[in-house]
Parts: sequence; structure tokens; C-alpha cells
Amino acid sequence: MIYNSAVQHAKNLNAGAYTSLELTKAYFDRIHQFNPAINALVHLNEPESLDLAKQLDDKRPTLEQPGPLYGVPVTVKECFKMAGTPTTINFPPLKNYVAHEDSIIVERLKQAGAIILGKTNVPTLLSDAQTFGPLYPTCNNPYDLQRVPGGSTGGGAAAVAAGMTSFEIGSDIGGSIRNPSHFCGLFGLKPTHNGHAQDGHVPPFPGNKMGFSAMNCTGPLARSMEDIELAYNICYSPRWDYLRYLPVARDYPRELPLSGYTFASFDTLVGLQAGKDVRTAMDKMTEALEAQGATVKRIQLDLQLTERILQNWARLFGFVIGQENSWPKRKIINFLFNRDLKGSRIPAAKALKEGLSLDFRHFTYALHEQQETIAEFNKYYDQYDFILSPTCVGPAFKHNHKHQDIDLDGEPIAYTDYCFLFVMLFNQLQNPVLNIPTGLNNEGLPIGLSLSGPHFSEQQLIHVGKLIEAEGFAFQAPEL
Repeated sequence: MIYNSAVQHAKNLNAGAYTSLELTKAYFDRIHQFNPAINALVHLNEPESLDLAKQLDDKRPTLEQPGPLYGVPVTVKECFKMAGTPTTINFPPLKNYVAHEDSIIVERLKQAGAIILGKTNVPTLLSDAQTFGPLYPTCNNPYDLQRVPGGSTGGGAAAVAAGMTSFEIGSDIGGSIRNPSHFCGLFGLKPTHNGHAQDGHVPPFPGNKMGFSAMNCTGPLARSMEDIELAYNICYSPRWDYLRYLPVARDYPRELPLSGYTFASFDTLVGLQAGKDVRTAMDKMTEALEAQGATVKRIQLDLQLTERILQNWARLFGFVIGQENSWPKRKIINFLFNRDLKGSRIPAAKALKEGLSLDFRHFTYALHEQQETIAEFNKYYDQYDFILSPTCVGPAFKHNHKHQDIDLDGEPIAYTDYCFLFVMLFNQLQNPVLNIPTGLNNEGLPIGLSLSGPHFSEQQLIHVGKLIEAEGFAFQAPEL
């Protein structure tokens, strides 16, 4: 029962196979059994969830058509406001902050009938590929407790993989949905750029009316593509009041078999090739796609364009994170991120400093550069329906709070390059990306791959994700 999809739970609940109260109790039993070792959830709504489950059970017989998540337990990342719950982003100045209202995501989950079990662990300021910080215990990967679950939706990914929830809603400005999905063997969707300052996500800090949002996206992590589709359709229907999540009609093939699609693939950026586990996974998926009649062509991204994209990611990130901080705090941020950039192949130090300056000239240049690089990169989608690439260069690594180099096939790789190189690209470009699990390596660690599509092609990505899942690229539960 625990590892059923949310879609299957909804069917079973409507058929009377079990009650919402029984299901919710089963998830809390699972949480109490495994969370002490994994530290995936940092706030539980246990009494409220059990009470709500009973209420929903009592009302079910009177409803003609319950909501699509009626009585189904889910979780949300700690950074989403939910009335009466802490929203600290693992940051000491916010340690006493309790949200007074629900984010749009939480509101929509509730409207669909979901029971929100609690909130999941995050790194400080959501700014790491690991999940640790001063307020919450370090989150561990359920496949190997000595390793990271990724970040910043690390707690959510660990919870979904360990069967402590049906699915999770996370967020992503530099791989924070895709890396945890990769490290924990899940499907994870980063939509076309959809984050905005009024969506109830923190940052921006509570009470600060900061209006600039760039590259941040919110989206689902799940064990199945049917749950990715369900969560996406519930959370991201049009929001006409704020002119957000608006529908875009694309002349783009959706319901084709795999044989109807053309894929590009690459495994190297700025001279760094993904590790052998990832390359093996890419070969495996390429063979599966070609066996179904799809066309897959290896490409090499233009080096100059790639460097411009990576630099502008840093420039825009500087503006996003800098707008709420004083100049002394921005200097500290610059120091910390530049420390990680030492030895990195990503030529971003100067661009980050420009962004943190909050200078209007640099700001307008960053917006212009983003549009120019998007237009140039979109030429690839004139030739290919989707692009297959690594999510991360290797599997989950051992806890590494000091951001030391990480071993990749016997070679030390800069922390930033190992974790962020392949994911930053599509945040700056704003394309939707789906992480797809490919199985476990020889050490029993998950390996995922990224499939990106043109802007607003989420429905096509979901369709193709389902086809690839049917070919055996599916979630494999950890041995807990």
C-alpha cells in the first residue's frame, strides 16, 4: 500500500479498499519507523492530518465526485508557506517564523482533497546540493545513509523514495528538483519558468515585497509518471488573477509513439564529461529509444554559447539572492560562492559579482543576455523534439559539508562542477526538464537522466516520460 501511486491511492479510496484514515496512519507509521535515520521530514502535521482523514472519510459517501487527491497523503518542501507551520528555510534569522497563510501550491493541494502530512528538510537558504544546516539535522539518502539525497528538495526526495509520502512538491533554481530526483531514483519535473514573487515560496523573505524572480521553478517529484502528471495538472492550472501558469498552445506533437520523435543527446559540457555510470545510463536509454524506432543523435553544444549561459545563470542568481541583502551580506555571499567556484570549469565569478552589485546596467544586460541565449539555444529544438543529457555527472556522494572535491571515476572534480554544471543550463534557458530514473549502479545507487523540451512542452514531456517508463525506466525502492 505504501508504495502505491497517488493515482492508485485515489482509486482504492474511492473503491473502499481502505480508508483515508488507515492510509494516513500507515504513512505516519512509516515516518516514525524510518525518519529518525533519514531526517526527511522536519515538521509533522500528525494530529491535524488524522483528524482531516477521518472527516474526509465521513464526507466521502455524500460526494458525487471527490477531488483528484481526496484523502491522499502528500508532503511539501519546507519553503512553501502553509498556515501554522514553520517556514524557516533552515536559516537562523527565520527560526521563529510561522506562516500565516497558504502558498498557492498548498492551497491547490488542499482544494484537491490532499492531506499534507508535513514539510520536508532543506539546506540553508535552499542553496546547496546537499540538505543540512543549523536548524535541521542532516538529511540522508535512503539508498545509503552515508550519502546525500541532493538539495535543495533533498528531504522531499528522500521522503518519496523511502515511502513516507506519495509525492512531493519542490522547487528548483539550480537543479533543486532534478538533482534530488537523480540521487533518489525518482521522476522530477522542473517546468518552464513558473516561479513568481507572489506564489508563497520563500525566498523572497516573508514580508519583503521583492518583485524580481528569475530561473526559480516549482514542480513535483514522484515515483511514477502518472503522479507527475496528476500533481502538475493540479498545481499549475492557470492562475488568472496573477496572470501566472497561463496555457500556451504549441503546434507540437504530443500523442506520438517513441518512433515519432527525434532526440539529441550530449554528455559533456565545458570539457567535463559525465562519469561512467551516467554514460552507461545514457547508452542504455539510447538503445531503448532506438529499439522503439526513435532517432537519437549525439551533439556537442557550442562552447561559447554554453559559457555565456553559465555565466548569465550566475549573474541572474546574484540579482535574485542579492536583492534582499545589504551590501555587507552580499559580500559574504560572494565570498562563499567564489570559494566553491575555485577550481571550477564554470567561468562565473565575475558574473556573480555583477549580479550581486544590483547595478541596473548589469541587470538589463543580464535580461538581454538571457533572451539572446534562449533564442540561440532554441535552434536545437528546431531540429530535435527533446534533448537527453546528464542530470549530474555521477551518483549520490558521501556527505560533504565543506564542499571538497568529489571523486568521479578516480579523479577529483570540483564540487560545483559535480553538482551543478548540467542543471544550471536549463534554469537560465527556462526550458522544462524531466528527470527520469534509469536504475541502480553497481553500488546500488540511483542514476537519473534529464530530458528537456521546448518551452511550454510539459504535456509532451509527460507523454514521452510515460512511454520511457513503460520501457522499464522506473523507480526502484531502496532496501531499508
